[in-house]
Amino acid sequence: MDAGPVFSLEGKVALVTGSTRGIGAEIARGFATAGARVWVHGRERDAGQALAAEIGGRYVHADLAESSEIRDLVETLEATEDRLDVLVNNAGLEVIMPLDRIDLFTLDLIWRVNARAPVELTSRLLPLLRRAGSASIINVTSIHDTMPYPHNAAYSMTKAALAMFTKTAAVELAPDGIRVNNLAPGAVETDINREVLDEIGREKFAEWIPAGRVGQTREMVGPALFLASPASSYVTGATLYADGGYLQNLVRYRPDA
Repeated sequence: MDAGPVFSLEGKVALVTGSTRGIGAEIARGFATAGARVWVHGRERDAGQALAAEIGGRYVHADLAESSEIRDLVETLEATEDRLDVLVNNAGLEVIMPLDRIDLFTLDLIWRVNARAPVELTSRLLPLLRRAGSASIINVTSIHDTMPYPHNAAYSMTKAALAMFTKTAAVELAPDGIRVNNLAPGAVETDINREVLDEIGREKFAEWIPAGRVGQTREMVGPALFLASPASSYVTGATLYADGGYLQNLVRYRPDA
């Protein structure tokens, strides 16, 4: 089997939410390199337009915390595209909040962006996804969809909810030829994670992660391309952990060699 066509997105249309920076931006670049026409999304208009110009894509602005803006985003795609082959629900918020100082307004905001928005966006985009005939939805979760993170209940809860949405949507949408999977990064060098990485120290993560280092955003492109492309044509309802083995955390307790 020729790996090129199997991993190709030639002629495909993709939307990557939260793609003005970080993992989303790298996935958008990777999809464009694989042949897709990519819709870049985010609230940073200048960065989004610049990336869209760089990769030959298009930019759409929307605050995913607001249903009205999700509707506008969908209407923009419907007015331009006759189908959507790949949807990557990547946009997310993370705010560290110990339970004794939790802010419920912020918790609700994290929920709306991380969990509610992917459900609403997926639902509204179903007509375009169904027209693709073999669409792929990738929900970017986290190792914290199963692994608790002290002082970070809001983020971890939303990623767990998104992971379950993936499973239910995979079952529901399989008859339409739509695959739905999770891409779950571990410790990756992003703007969201950088403060925590600096505070804890990368040498600690090097000890905890079997791969011996924190991941880079570009290393999420291959897993995303696999899930988006025909290479994963029989994969749905699954979670692909891209974490350098971080979830295998019993290695933290191994005796010194």
